[in-house]
Amino acid sequence: MFPFFKRPPADEDPQRAADENQNRNAQLRADMLWKQGGKYLARKRLDRAVETMRQAYELEPSRLEGRLNLGAALYLTGQPGEAVTHFKYVLAFDPQNTMALLNLAACYDSLGDLEQSIATLETLVEERPQWKDAHYNLAVAYYKRELYDQAADALRAELKLNPEHDLARTLLNKIHLMLPKRQTMNDEG
Repeated sequence: MFPFFKRPPADEDPQRAADENQNRNAQLRADMLWKQGGKYLARKRLDRAVETMRQAYELEPSRLEGRLNLGAALYLTGQPGEAVTHFKYVLAFDPQNTMALLNLAACYDSLGDLEQSIATLETLVEERPQWKDAHYNLAVAYYKRELYDQAADALRAELKLNPEHDLARTLLNKIHLMLPKRQTMNDEG
């Protein structure tokens, strides 16, 4: 026979009460640090945001919003490789998280991996076709890869959603000005 017994309540087990109190304090501190890091990020005090959110991450690594903000701060401070891990973590739990997808694509672009950036943006556009700026970001990635026809299509989709998008209109005009030159060069070659 195995001796089975109930654990005494926390008030009768001083060690258990101390552990629960320590966990509660760690949660409160993590919550405060995540919030403070978010404020630093909003104020564009990026180094402070990264420092504060890293402390929060050590205490509570599973907060999705915090990981998203930490990833953004890391990207903005020129650390896209580390930021990728945080965006992938968020996407593992929320595969359609728009901000994680946009930021992950930006990180891949920054790392020089345009294929991954395009694949990520295509996923975003497929999942959220009405999301403003998604088509524009995809168009920019296509443009960088010299996929001008796909870029023009994505820009037209963006302009249908957001007719006032000046950057989309400017890039589409640039592509249209290039098209006759490209077609002429292809005809001669």
